[in-house]
Amino acid sequence: MAETVLEDSVERPVPTLRHRDDLQGLRALAVLLVALDHGGVPFLQGGYVGVDVFFVLSGYLITGLLLRQAGRDGRVRLTDFYVRRARRILPAAVLTLVVTDVASLLLLNLVRAREAVSDSVWAAFFMANVHFAREGSDYFSQLQPPSPVQHYWTLAVEEQFYLVWPVALAGVLAVPLLRRRLLWIVLAAAGASLAWSIHSTATDATYAYYSTATRAWELALGAALAIAAPRLRGAVAWLGLACICTAAVAFSSSTPFPGYAALLPTIGAALVIAASPGRASRLLSLAPFRFVGDRSYAFYLWHWPVLVIAAEYVGHDLSTVVRLGLLAGAFGLSILSYALYENPIRQMRWRPQTGALLWPASAAVILAVAVPILVSLNARATRISNAAAAVRPTELVRETTAARSSWKPLPAVLDAVNAAKRGAALPWPLTPAVTDLRNDLFAFPSGCSARQDETTSKICRLGAADATKTLVVFGDSHAEMWMPPVLRMAKRDAWTVVPFVKVGCVSSSWTHKSWPCGIWYRWAINRAAALHPQATLVVGSWAGSRTPVAAVKGVTGLIRDARSFSASTIVVGDSPHQHRNPVDCLLAAGANMRTCSSKATLVEQQTDASVAAAAAKAHVGFMNVTGWFCARASSVAVLCPMVVNRTIGWIDQGHISSTYGVELSTPFRNAFRRELFR
Repeated sequence: MAETVLEDSVERPVPTLRHRDDLQGLRALAVLLVALDHGGVPFLQGGYVGVDVFFVLSGYLITGLLLRQAGRDGRVRLTDFYVRRARRILPAAVLTLVVTDVASLLLLNLVRAREAVSDSVWAAFFMANVHFAREGSDYFSQLQPPSPVQHYWTLAVEEQFYLVWPVALAGVLAVPLLRRRLLWIVLAAAGASLAWSIHSTATDATYAYYSTATRAWELALGAALAIAAPRLRGAVAWLGLACICTAAVAFSSSTPFPGYAALLPTIGAALVIAASPGRASRLLSLAPFRFVGDRSYAFYLWHWPVLVIAAEYVGHDLSTVVRLGLLAGAFGLSILSYALYENPIRQMRWRPQTGALLWPASAAVILAVAVPILVSLNARATRISNAAAAVRPTELVRETTAARSSWKPLPAVLDAVNAAKRGAALPWPLTPAVTDLRNDLFAFPSGCSARQDETTSKICRLGAADATKTLVVFGDSHAEMWMPPVLRMAKRDAWTVVPFVKVGCVSSSWTHKSWPCGIWYRWAINRAAALHPQATLVVGSWAGSRTPVAAVKGVTGLIRDARSFSASTIVVGDSPHQHRNPVDCLLAAGANMRTCSSKATLVEQQTDASVAAAAAKAHVGFMNVTGWFCARASSVAVLCPMVVNRTIGWIDQGHISSTYGVELSTPFRNAFRRELFR
């Protein structure tokens, strides 16, 4: 490690160098915070701030390296820099990706293996942050298990920084006027990135978390330290460590991040880096910290796929004790890979031309492993899809059947529950194809629903083109999932359907004034009132709510608002959720009707009953849909199978498949008409 001090020289930077063992200790602290957070240590839920410490360190060390080279040679040698970076980063990154791909093929089900290997291709080209930002912006993708290579987003951010910053620095140093203002240029760039980070964290948290633009200020902070090379009192290192540890303990997944919150750990890292030698630096320089710090990169690469693949293989969340054991194994793996692979490659003497080939060679190696695996997995998926396409689902309720109480289980659901009680084998083939299950979801025409970062949407008119009656559908992603039977009913009975839907804004958020759900809610209510609809359908997610009282309060508030402008208001109940992801359950070894069924919890039943009571008190309709998914299996247990007839009813733990929604068109219409005309 090298501390770089830039003298006040117009002609060229002249660095002063000193080895910094304490910075290796800071690396150790950062990686341990990240790993222990992922390991489930309850008091370190903000351990993800270790990544931000890494960013500040990288900005400092890389800028110091470049300034040292410029001071020695009079210019930044870009080829030499990129070869060094390739030799340091690529071998370990490629090894981890290749092993992860092979392990995913051998240990994970078809769908998860295909997703992991596809993700590794993005990681190979250091575009993982772009990929996962796009995935994370899809509300339904967020409900899927994490990718074994999701942690490669941090490498992508750093590599994108490495691609741009040396070229920019070389350009600035080549111009004397700019060179004298280098520190101010870096601080201005950092300020712009921080401002964008704060704005994006408030408006699009997923983008803000993964984006290089919103993280660049952290790297720039480290760069500014390398340029200014301040020497502060050694005591501030303790303050810096306190800032980092406070963030790790006080923050959690609910903390808006990065934004303002990221200032605490990054300033803490900056204080540690800038501090003169003292007791804190001696603590970080101890041999155990240096040992972990030397292997921090390898440990970071290995720990995440070990945890994720193990959890997906066993099919349930792992205890903290098991996770810590897996982390110990991952650290042992990092010791071996560092000693036998990573360090020897880094110490090899290579020609610059040979080193430059590392970039394309690394991508080629990953593609050589990933492409054959994907071809094989896609062939298997195609066979499953073709079999599913041949399935003709049995009609759940015939059109001629009289309307029945919606809370009574459908005969097909009763049959499925009885099969689950017997532990019967899953029927085969199933529809939709389990390999395509994630895509079996209704999607509004572009702009007809508000995205996560939006507070308005288009006013769209769906359903019957020449209808004179208007049906407003108001709600969250559960309103979207019910659109197939709603639109079928609308076309048959001549309704114009106007959706006011925002995924992610569940019923407990409707009466809040916070951004964005509260703002969207007031906008949607005002626009819906202007339509004077004949009926308003209220559809929300509350069965799996962690705040059932707030969920009921939100529905009650919407009922009150809707009654002021709608001739009729009908609330659609929320069925109990599944406790496992259908893809993982249905593709698990030994899966059967019993293992792929969930018991409704008492809270789920009570919350739905409370919503029904609120609707009855307000004298509005309520469609109890529980019997379309679940039936009583005993005096105390309500069982909800994932499969009814040959149809998979769910795409994830809380949303029904479009295929099953279409099959429910008749019972849905019957229940709607009964509540409308009662």
